[in-house]
Amino acid sequence: MHFLKPILLESRAIIRYYAEKYRDQGTELLGKTIEERGLVEQWLDVEAHNFQPPIYTLVMNVLFSETLGAPFDAKAVQESDEKIAKVLDIYEERLSKAKYLAGDFFSLADLSHLPFGHFLVNQIGRGDMVRQRKHVSAWWDDISSRPSWKKILQEYKFE
Repeated sequence: MHFLKPILLESRAIIRYYAEKYRDQGTELLGKTIEERGLVEQWLDVEAHNFQPPIYTLVMNVLFSETLGAPFDAKAVQESDEKIAKVLDIYEERLSKAKYLAGDFFSLADLSHLPFGHFLVNQIGRGDMVRQRKHVSAWWDDISSRPSWKKILQEYKFE
């Protein structure tokens, strides 16, 4: 019987796959216990459903609408700003109790915020949304200063 090798197309499925496949190398990104794994998954869902969608809307409107020939949607931008502010308020509360989203360890939950977080802080003029929240700002500085992330920014000219 021949089985097809699965093809992963969604970014969060891909990062989960690689974190599991290489979990004995480098940083443990999934959590060491079932409870930690549950928290990682919880915060990955928050990122996927509450953080990424409004930032995606902002990035598309602020950075790419003109390039793509699409109209700038001021209402969508305002609504996205409001949604992100609410999410960051939740993050501020969480990060006042733990160094990282899933606890006191860097995980996929934190890592998944780096690409769109970079746009938010550095490219679409919304860095103040992070900086005005003490714990979110400290968290962002921590996760975005990791050598592996700096290498990606440099290698792909993402700065």
